[in-house]
Formats: sequence, C-alpha cells, structure tokens
Amino acid sequence: MHLSTFLLALAVSFSALAQDFSSVIKAQLQTPQFAKEFVGSYGILSDIEPQVSDPEQKLLTRLQVLFNESKFKDAENLLIAYIKETESPTDPAKTPGVISPAMVFVLGNLYFQAERYDEAKRAFDEAIKRFPRFRRAYTNLGYLYIAQSKVDDALKAFQKSVTLGENSPRVMGMLGYCYLSKQNPLAAENAYRQAYLVDPESRDWKLGMAQALLQQDKNAEAASIFGVLIKENQQDKQLWMRQTAAYLAMERKDDAILNLETLRLMKLADEGNLNLLGNLYLDQGQGKSALAAYSEAIALSPTLNLTQALKSAKILNDYGFPEDSAALISKIRSSGDKLSPEELIQLQLTDLKVARSLNQTARVGDILASLIKDSPTNADVLLEMAKHYDLTSRDEPDEEKRKQLSGEAKTHYSLAMKSESTAYQANLSLGQMLVRESRTMDAVPYLEKALALKKSESLEQYVSRVQRAAAREKLRKDREEADRADAEKEAKKK
Repeated sequence: MHLSTFLLALAVSFSALAQDFSSVIKAQLQTPQFAKEFVGSYGILSDIEPQVSDPEQKLLTRLQVLFNESKFKDAENLLIAYIKETESPTDPAKTPGVISPAMVFVLGNLYFQAERYDEAKRAFDEAIKRFPRFRRAYTNLGYLYIAQSKVDDALKAFQKSVTLGENSPRVMGMLGYCYLSKQNPLAAENAYRQAYLVDPESRDWKLGMAQALLQQDKNAEAASIFGVLIKENQQDKQLWMRQTAAYLAMERKDDAILNLETLRLMKLADEGNLNLLGNLYLDQGQGKSALAAYSEAIALSPTLNLTQALKSAKILNDYGFPEDSAALISKIRSSGDKLSPEELIQLQLTDLKVARSLNQTARVGDILASLIKDSPTNADVLLEMAKHYDLTSRDEPDEEKRKQLSGEAKTHYSLAMKSESTAYQANLSLGQMLVRESRTMDAVPYLEKALALKKSESLEQYVSRVQRAAAREKLRKDREEADRADAEKEAKKK
C-alpha cells in the first residue's frame, strides 16, 4: 500500500549517492598527492608524447625537484622564464628556438594546480595542437573539465586518452563517473570494473560501480558491493542506507529492517530512517514495533515534524492499529509544540478516523461538531461530515430520520466534490451510497467521474457492473412506462 514510501527512499538514496560521488571526485583532485603527480606528469613515451631537447630535459629535472617540495610557483616562474628566453632570447646572437609541446603541457599543469583554469585549458589545447596524439594532455584536460563540472567535455577528453592507450585506474574511474553522470550505467560499470581490477582497494571505484549497478537494477550485485564497503567502514551510515535501498528494490524487506535496526542500535538512525523503519514494520503487520519506531523518530526530532507524525498515525490506523495510532496522537498532543490552525484541523481529522475505526460513534460526532464549527468550508471536514451522516443513516431504524441523515450526507458529498483534493472520494462515496439505495442510474455519473479522476482496475470493474445494472434498471423503467401508457390508452377506450 505504501510502495511510494519505499520508492521515495530509493530515489533519495540514489540522488545522495550521485552527489557524494561527485564530491569524492572533486576531493581527489585536491589532494597533495594528486597535485604532485599531476603537475609532474611528464615522461617520454614514443608515439604518444612529444620529445624534449637536452636543455628541456635538464629543466624538467630541476622542475621535478621543485614539484617534490611543492614549490609550484617557483616552478612556474622558472618554466616561464625558460620559455621566454628560448623563444625571444635576450642575447641577440642567439637564434630563437621552438619550445616542445611537452613544456607547454607542464605549464598547463602548473596553471591548473593554481586553479587558473582558463590559462590551463589554453596551454593543454596548444600542446595538443602541436602534438595531436599527446595522451597525457588529453588526460589532464579531462581532469580540468571535471574540476569545472564540465562532464561532457571531460568525457570526450578521457575517451580520446583511452583510445591512445591510457588505462590507469584513476582515468578509468573518472571515465566511469562521466558515463554515470550521462545516464549510461552499462558503460560506467565497465569502466569502474577496469579501475577496480587494477586498484581493488579504492573505495571510490567500488562506490561508483555500485551506483552503476543500481541504475541497471542489478540490485543484488550492488547490495553485495555495499556489504564489502560496510565491512570496511561500519560507521558510514550512508552505505547502510544505500544497501537498504537495494534491498527494498528487491522486496527484501526483512534485510532492510535488519539494516535499519542495526543503525538504530549504533545510534546512527535519524528521524527519516526511523519513519521508514516504522513503515516497513507496518507492511509486515507489526504495529507495536512500528509505533516504537515512529515514537523514537518524534523524540529524535528537535522540533515536531507534525506532517510526518500525522502521516505515521494515519498509516497505523489504515493498517488496522487504531489503538497504536491513538497513542501516537497522544504523544503529538503532549509534545508541547504549538499547532497552527491548519495543523490542528489535520490532527483532529486523524483523531476522527481513529475514533471511527474504534467504533466510537459519539466521539466521532463530537470531533465533527468542533471541526464544522471552526472550519465549516474545509473540504476534508465536509467529506468526513458526509461520511458520518452516511454511516449513521445505515443504522437508523426511524425511516424519517434515516431520510434526513441520507439527505445531509448527499449534501455534504456534493459540497466536498467542489474541492480538487476531495472530489474523487466524494464522487465515489456518493455513487456507492446511491447504489446501496438501488438508484444505479443516478449513481453512474458520480462513479464515472471518480474513475476519470483516479484510474484503477478494481474501480473500473465496479463501475462496469453498476453501468450494466443501470442499463437493466432503465430497460425495466422504460418497459413499465410503456405498460403504463398502454393501460391508460385502454382505459380511455372504455
């Protein structure tokens, strides 16, 4: 009945996972280790990286020392000075030289490290222009785009890098991240698997692979990976919740409950987790456990989340636990929080439904009297008033009173129809009321309106049966009318 609750939990979990993984990628680019590797990322690989001259090689050696000492600004100044002197020598006797694309690439790295992204991009583009198969230039350009959240451009850069032979776990992981962001989970999974094969200890690649699996509904595999991650860090609440979401997608609600209870025992469960736990317990028919979870959720909240608390109370009542719902309503009333007029109406309406479930007819009447006095035009109040008159009329032995109650019910149903929020239930209830009175022809328009507002197979079947009954009723009335007309003709002849 409350599948939407589970689907919402899944959506929130998946969204949070994507956001968290994006943060992980950005954090990787900011680590000192990555900065040193990135700025110093240059080596001679035939065919895919340009050659350097002997003077440039000597300069690279000096730059590497500065990189290792994190003296990136000194390295930048030294490199710029070398480029200027080479291209425009101060000694008129020297012939201007040509700088290797490799040196332009290294300069781009230094600009990137200093977060001067526009200058870095120009340097990388220039290095690639001079040497189109410059693999590391494409790789680092991809990192640059990731830092700027330009996923489309990063994907193209990493793809080109891979076609040129790049297969490092970091690049494959970044490629997986790009595919995941582009809603291509199959490609993302394959990229993450390659990253994982080379670097199985990386939490990031396992996390990304699990997300890719979830997007393909490969929930069992995703749950297994989350299990591995949980063993590595049992205090990571989000991992527990993501595995829980995978369990819910597989309808493994017992496992989901176990996860949530584990979080509860570790004092990591928050209000939302406990409300979800309560919903799951209700789905399993465990009202007392659900009430305990809901009550704990209320206690954890710094301020009363009345919407959620009332929803929990309503769910308890709908599932057949009105006493537990009443206990939760009592907790809400005693919370000390001041309720707004609208919140007070919702509380009274929920209390009314509980009283009706407990067959406390007199109490239902008292609550309605208070509601109709304070909120005479509220659509929900009008609907509940109609239901009360409807139900009361069925047990009224006095014919005249029964007609009066029935008329009040129809009047209030008609008023409730005018509001979008109650139109469906009001049309359906009035239609059913007329069917009980054997007025199927009158009932059909209301039932058809209810079906138009909210489609369901069971309602469609019900309306179809009533339509057939109405057709028979019309045929009978037409025949009776014809017989009456014939009888009148015969009487006149005599």
